Amino acid sequence: MTSHVSTFGLLAFPALAFALLTACSDRPSQQESANNRPASSLEKPCTPVSDTHEQHIVTSWKNAPSDALITHPISGLSVRQSFAPHWPGQTVRLRITNRYSSLPVELDRVHVARERAPGSADVIPDSQCLLTFDGQSKVTLKPGETRVSDWTHYSITPFERISISFHAPGLTPQVTRHLGANEFVYLSTPGDHAADASGAAYQQSPEGYTSNFLVIEALEVLSRPSVKILVVVGDSITDGSDSTTSFLGNQGQGMTATDQRYPDHLQRRILKAGLPIAVANAGIGGNELLNDGWLPQFGPALVKRLDTDVLQTTGVSHVLLMIGTNDFGNPHLGAAPTSAEMIAGLKSVVERVQAAGLKIVLGTIPPAEGSVWDGLPVLGATPLHVQILHGTAEARRGRDETNAWIRQQKLSDGVVDFEACLSDPDRPGYLAPQYNSGDNLHPSPLGYAAMADCVNLNLFSGA
Repeated sequence: MTSHVSTFGLLAFPALAFALLTACSDRPSQQESANNRPASSLEKPCTPVSDTHEQHIVTSWKNAPSDALITHPISGLSVRQSFAPHWPGQTVRLRITNRYSSLPVELDRVHVARERAPGSADVIPDSQCLLTFDGQSKVTLKPGETRVSDWTHYSITPFERISISFHAPGLTPQVTRHLGANEFVYLSTPGDHAADASGAAYQQSPEGYTSNFLVIEALEVLSRPSVKILVVVGDSITDGSDSTTSFLGNQGQGMTATDQRYPDHLQRRILKAGLPIAVANAGIGGNELLNDGWLPQFGPALVKRLDTDVLQTTGVSHVLLMIGTNDFGNPHLGAAPTSAEMIAGLKSVVERVQAAGLKIVLGTIPPAEGSVWDGLPVLGATPLHVQILHGTAEARRGRDETNAWIRQQKLSDGVVDFEACLSDPDRPGYLAPQYNSGDNLHPSPLGYAAMADCVNLNLFSGA
């Protein structure tokens, strides 16, 4: 499901040129970087944990990498980005990835800290903790490589937001990212500012580069063996496009709400119910079930990324899948998939998930009537006259036929009828006004909460 163009940074070639120019500009020497390092960066490292044998690993927070096409120019700079963990723990490690980059990426002095306030680059003083990788503060990710930090003592509380900061000392023209984080990414002035409590050295990344998680993939904690992991996977509706109010188009004005994605609301319901389930979000904006994204930043087809983003998630036991509107509504070189092809694809995913010993629940595709755009600007201000067809009669027919099959099939371990929960009773095929973000395609924060309320928690509370 595509989102607003300015947010997703579809200015592909200007952005890439800017990144390369910035990466090749004069950077401070190592000595200059050391001189710029504040005294607060000499804090003690995290307390390592050596014995984690036979302990249960839980994915407390997750995002799915999408690509490395458009990246932030971070050479010689520090990066700070924040998120809300979903599951508590006293012992943590960070998973970082270079999955889609064709170049190595070197990071130094990766820190975890507690965010002072949403939308701020400040962290709470003395909450900074230096993570290590095989005992070293510096780590180099080879092309395609994923690494985890050493286990360390650090207290994590659900929805107490944390920040991850790191310094990129070398030439870093390409970075694996997750498109559409609905968070501000902060870039520093030249030098190592990873341990700074103050955000004075940081500024929000420029328009066209915002809202991307860089390098970070998951935060994992040690917890009790009874905790299950529910991976919620899909497109931008799962990813949470338009979930952060006053985020789009208000660069520099901060956020008025955070963590309003439907998986966030679902996790809150689960915590309130006292169930031992952590929700991991594997949505990617623009993603499709059967085809790779019509723009590379929309990620590989879900049938291709199922293993890496879902089945290989640490501790996964259940899957909730809702996808398909982009298959019917996004541009394609040929004809859009038929509902029969979509149903065959969903059947194959169900079979693969269940063959892995996991349970899978299917969600119906939400309404999208009224969302028809022409002249989408993909390259700068030049319109390519690309039609987005989510709201056409043909796309609606494909959704309706696929949803009818989802409701009646008995292959999956359950069904969530998101379409019924979000539909306008007075205008069939449309989102209800209170659940509409304004583009007739993505729910509002209230709509995302309604999606979470639609989920029967009993689907995941059993074995």
